Amino acid sequence: MDVSIVIVNYNVKEYIISCIESIYKHSNSNITFEIVVVDNNSIDDSLSALKKFVPKVNIIKNDYNAGYSIAANQGVKSCKGKYVFLLNPDTLLIEDSLSKLANIAKKQDNIGVIGPKLIYENGLPQQSYWRSPSFLNTVSSLVYLDFFNFKKNYKYIQIDKINKVDTVSGCALFIKKEVFERLDGFDENLFWMEDIDFCIRLRQAGYFTYFFNETEIIHFKGKSSKSNYKTAISNQLISKVKFFKKHHSRSKALAILFLIMFTSFIKSITFAFLSPFSAKYKSKMFAYIFTMRSLFGAR
Repeated sequence: MDVSIVIVNYNVKEYIISCIESIYKHSNSNITFEIVVVDNNSIDDSLSALKKFVPKVNIIKNDYNAGYSIAANQGVKSCKGKYVFLLNPDTLLIEDSLSKLANIAKKQDNIGVIGPKLIYENGLPQQSYWRSPSFLNTVSSLVYLDFFNFKKNYKYIQIDKINKVDTVSGCALFIKKEVFERLDGFDENLFWMEDIDFCIRLRQAGYFTYFFNETEIIHFKGKSSKSNYKTAISNQLISKVKFFKKHHSRSKALAILFLIMFTSFIKSITFAFLSPFSAKYKSKMFAYIFTMRSLFGAR
């Protein structure tokens, strides 16, 4: 088996069906592959919709939302391929990306992961590769000054066919299975930023992370998270604190914690005023309140 494709699903039935169909449509018959779907207790009839792909698709069912890291590790453990392609359900193959990724992987020394080029529906590129998060660029992002992060976003270099970078987006990660297992997979303590953490650990272990500019995949971006703002917002922010505790000093981790507490307080007040006008704003208000409570308890 050449490639095992692992997709973690949570309440995105309409996207995962299209994703799987695009894989079969665009993958070269010279590449042998399997698809493993790990479902995190979806309630949107995803499992019923996926039945049409059985037995070609291996479905693993969780009875609770285990989060991405745990579910992805589950999926990889059942894989038979030499390479693993971790793919978000809100993606769409538009060309034979599997063959291109597999062929380039064979040519790279000390390959860690390869991230393909991600694009929006209209064909515009998404930012999907970054330098490792520093204290300053994380603070900039939290206070909506991300446009200052030229170095973080590699704005100053020319991107070639394939480039070594610090980190790539976890929504499409191509990696040797043995390397993934050697690093014990994703950190299951992180509900978010597990891809960034993994790329950093790869580099520490002597492997490289590559951005591959020669194949494009459509990414609809954040469809799972929009189905549950409480889970998405709280875990994204809490994982930033956990990440800084793991990779930075205690003082920087505390500073990030207090900044997130402060911005969450401001946002909860803002969405409280807006909540009468939209259920979305009300959901976001409760998400930021939950985040503050969780972080206060974590202290």
